[in-house]
Amino acid sequence: MPSLRWPVTRPYDLLASVYDGGWFEYSEYIASLVAELEEERERPFRRVCDAACGTGLLLRLLSGEESVPSPEGRRLAGFDCSAAMLARARERVPEALLAEGDLAGHFPFSGPFDLVTCVYDSLNYLLETERIREFFRAVRGRLFPEGLFLLDFNTALMYERRDGMEQPHLIGGRQFRETLSYEPGPPPLVTTTFIFADGTEVHRQRPREVDEIEELLGETGFRVLDTFDVMDLDQAYDEEAEGDEPSGKVVCSAIPG
Repeated sequence: MPSLRWPVTRPYDLLASVYDGGWFEYSEYIASLVAELEEERERPFRRVCDAACGTGLLLRLLSGEESVPSPEGRRLAGFDCSAAMLARARERVPEALLAEGDLAGHFPFSGPFDLVTCVYDSLNYLLETERIREFFRAVRGRLFPEGLFLLDFNTALMYERRDGMEQPHLIGGRQFRETLSYEPGPPPLVTTTFIFADGTEVHRQRPREVDEIEELLGETGFRVLDTFDVMDLDQAYDEEAEGDEPSGKVVCSAIPG
């Protein structure tokens, strides 16, 4: 295992500088899903909140100024626990209402919203199941009765396949290394380390399974509409890809009820 570089910083303090280069395509994939869901439901998402919004990639796309059309007058909000990520989001989406907040501990907006999103496996950072339950309750209380909750999460399959990974990256002129270690538990735990020349970030996550998340959604007042695996993840980066193996990344949509 490569040696760590000091200091060890908070998650995303360093990764914020390269985040856009590694996650933009997946943001486009989620934005296209939002557009499809909006068309299917024949109800515009005029008030949107992105929980764990990061650098605002998804919010920018949902604003309609990029490749995804949006209803006239869409109002955007987002929150994140990383000040470094939020600083970039404020530059990218100055018209959005942005605030520091935590998925379970502090949902900074009262709503109501037509759509709440929580993607980029942010849910996996909630290591305690009760914290997921608290977050789902918070989302439920901030949605319009006809609103939609769109989330994703990684299952154990994703992490089992990547266990022992050590991968170099060069994004935006910055070099860093990523390592991943999976401990099956119980409870299972994933440690992902990002090693930069000027410091190290250690991220800890817990894989979640489909039946577990669907049960928690039901307990907190949601009805699940759809749950599907992003096959091979190639579908998230190339719309012509024909993935035929589950990736372990799951997308779920749910409504109050």
